Amino acid sequence: MVMNVVKENIEVRIYPAKAQRNDKGEKIVNISAVESNIGISRFIYNKELEFINDFKRLLVYYGYDVDKIIVNDKSCNVILNMLKQEYSFIENAESSSIQQSQRDFIRAMINFYNVNLKAQFPVYKSKKTNKETFRIINNNNNVRIQKDKYGYDKIKLAKLGLVKFKTSKKYLKLLHQASDKYDSTVKIKHVTVKKVNDKYYAVFNIKRIHTPEKIIGPLQQVGIDIGCGKLAVLSNTQEIANLDLRYEAEKIIQYQKEMSHRKPGSTRYLKAKKQLNKWYTKLINKRNDYYDKITNYIVKNSSFIAVQNENIIAWKQNSHFSKKVQLNAPRIFLDKLEYKCQREGVEFIKVPKHFPSTQICCECGNKNKSVAGIGKIGIREWDCPHCNAHHDRDVNASKNILKKGLKMTVGTTVQ
Repeated sequence: MVMNVVKENIEVRIYPAKAQRNDKGEKIVNISAVESNIGISRFIYNKELEFINDFKRLLVYYGYDVDKIIVNDKSCNVILNMLKQEYSFIENAESSSIQQSQRDFIRAMINFYNVNLKAQFPVYKSKKTNKETFRIINNNNNVRIQKDKYGYDKIKLAKLGLVKFKTSKKYLKLLHQASDKYDSTVKIKHVTVKKVNDKYYAVFNIKRIHTPEKIIGPLQQVGIDIGCGKLAVLSNTQEIANLDLRYEAEKIIQYQKEMSHRKPGSTRYLKAKKQLNKWYTKLINKRNDYYDKITNYIVKNSSFIAVQNENIIAWKQNSHFSKKVQLNAPRIFLDKLEYKCQREGVEFIKVPKHFPSTQICCECGNKNKSVAGIGKIGIREWDCPHCNAHHDRDVNASKNILKKGLKMTVGTTVQ
């Protein structure tokens, strides 16, 4: 049996307290400490970006070339030390979370100068628009599951203390295993604490040895065509419908309208905001659950999967597709599919986005340009002018994607 080393994220709900210690005198994670760490992480990122921007303006003023400024750990450590001397409250944050905020800034600068990524220059993080998170590295098992003096399981978050949490029995067992420093099969790499809709979560990044589940029966090679009207069409003619999220979307629009008619900060405004967050969470959870079940089924019954690397951003810019694309988020489906293929050892191939999968006849290989272009997307069925084969547009595309994916893989033949 083949074993894979995989990285997984386990998200659990945490409940920071208002007090700093419990009745037994143990240090516990309080809300103010979480908010403080989130704010300091954002503060470090913004201050280092401000320093680089000021430095660039200074170079321009004296006539130097500023096409590329090298930003690395050494230069940012100097900035961080200066900030610590000027702002004493930085020392209150967990030390590894400060380092991680700095590394995020360095990675953003490196990505900007990488011509292949086409990344934008880093911008300042805002309290209102950016994700409220901070990350703690597991050093010497300082992030773990342990029992408090009352005998209940709690998460130990380095210097912040213990915090109550909830998760399933399956993940609780896995986290206990990862907390055992003598167990080399599962390790906690780091934990990200985040605040979403006034709720707090801890996302554990673990590295473990995973044994793929053995499926009895033949496995198939599958090509997948992603769409808007349907979530996906498989090369075996199986269709996966989009999830019906209209009710959740209507509720979100309802409370967005209600908030627009209320005074910001008022009781009714906050009440509508709470309902809005509730329905956003419901929509996301419902969609993630559906995509998890679908991708599990596809991956466990396949030995080879090929998908076309669609330009989802261009779909969003099209007024006819944008609403469905934003609601159904096909990119999330593709990301889950790719991750689970890597975990289960299934070969996963991305076909280039410019490959004309809908125009090529899967029977004879002839290219039919009469169905090409955004204006001809309404043609759902067509006959090949060369071999007279009748095609469903999506099924034909998925079969062509499979063939192209197999050609990209050396030594694999069509079954």
